[in-house]
Amino acid sequence: MKTILTIFAVTLAMSSILSSPAAIAQNTDHSSMNMSSQSEQVSVKGSEIYVCPMHPHIHGENGDNCPICGMALVPAKTSDEIPVNSDISADDLKGSHRVNPDLMQTIGVKTAAVKLEVFGDDLRAYGRVVPSSRIENQVTLRIEGWVEDLAASAVGDVIEKGQRLFNLNSPQLISAQTDYLTALKLGNNDIAKAAESRMRQLGVDDKAIALIKSQDKALTSVPFYATSSGVVTNLNIRAGDYIKPAMPLLAIQDLSTVWVEADVPERDIPNLKIGDRVMIHLSEIGKKRLGKITYIQPTMDPTTRTGQVRIELKNPKGNLKPDSFVDVIFTAEKRHRLAVPTQAVLRSSMGDYVLRYLGDGRFKPVMIRTGARSNEFVEVKGGLEQGQQIVTSGQFLLDAEASLKSGMGSMSGHNHGDMPAKEASQENNSTQEVNPHAGH
Repeated sequence: MKTILTIFAVTLAMSSILSSPAAIAQNTDHSSMNMSSQSEQVSVKGSEIYVCPMHPHIHGENGDNCPICGMALVPAKTSDEIPVNSDISADDLKGSHRVNPDLMQTIGVKTAAVKLEVFGDDLRAYGRVVPSSRIENQVTLRIEGWVEDLAASAVGDVIEKGQRLFNLNSPQLISAQTDYLTALKLGNNDIAKAAESRMRQLGVDDKAIALIKSQDKALTSVPFYATSSGVVTNLNIRAGDYIKPAMPLLAIQDLSTVWVEADVPERDIPNLKIGDRVMIHLSEIGKKRLGKITYIQPTMDPTTRTGQVRIELKNPKGNLKPDSFVDVIFTAEKRHRLAVPTQAVLRSSMGDYVLRYLGDGRFKPVMIRTGARSNEFVEVKGGLEQGQQIVTSGQFLLDAEASLKSGMGSMSGHNHGDMPAKEASQENNSTQEVNPHAGH
């Protein structure tokens, strides 16, 4: 009975204290403070953890060091604080991630605005010199006979225009020469012209006709000459061979104009068009030549994801030899382009993306469509607007930090099996709009 009375007295005393004006005022102040706090931000607080600035997947308690690099762990809040009075829309916040500002400073995060820049597109590629298939001369004759004294002995031999290729012993040619010389001796110009025209139809050129006329006798072996300069690319005859009409004898590739074939990355192909001027650097002779794009292959190599671009190049002195390698520089005209710094653009299996900075330590991966590129800038054709902030330094560390707290995944494929249960739960429940790491 005495025990029951004691408990009742204590309870009565506590009730009087809580109902006092001071207690009521204190509770009112706390309620007011909470309401004020809620007007500034909606916060879902979590426990504070400590992470390694260089290896964000390593975490522990205050005073611990990273077992990988030995750096002291720093605080990294797991709270998702979303400012109510923010200009960022709900769609912008979807798929975003928040990083402790102290951690941002530690890993050296820098941001920049998306803005207009003046630049061209300095795309570089390696090219290979190939003969132009449009300028290949096939040597054939309309007569039969025996090949004698062949000048071109192998594929690759350089031939000059007017150079003798071979001699031909043909009964048809001997007969045509005899008719021609007889008409000249008789002074019958009409018959002489007809005989001369017949020899031309058989492939005898002016140089050979002049030789026949000067010797005043039929040649047993008539010479045939090259009609253009180039390189022998096909040789089907040997000295002593018997040839028939229309038989392909040899092919001479004209190298006064050559092609350069360059493999260009798929993402850069849309920035090129037929007729664009291209600078070719000839490293072997230390000179540069100007060419133009004449063909863009419509299909991509499925393995390298590159497309072939063909550049036509004048080669009057023949310095450019087939199968030699050159440096190709594609340069677009300089103009205003919406752009971001080159180092801000990250690459994934889905394409190019950046980390957009939303303020208050919050970031979001955004897929972008890129255009022209220079050493400093990358043109943005879609995905960002002028004035938006993007991360230019520390993206990979931010990416690793975000991958610990969301289902975003890691570019390097971190194993999150040793994460605390609470973080693992947060990772599985995170909502994201864009996942540039899919497939990694």
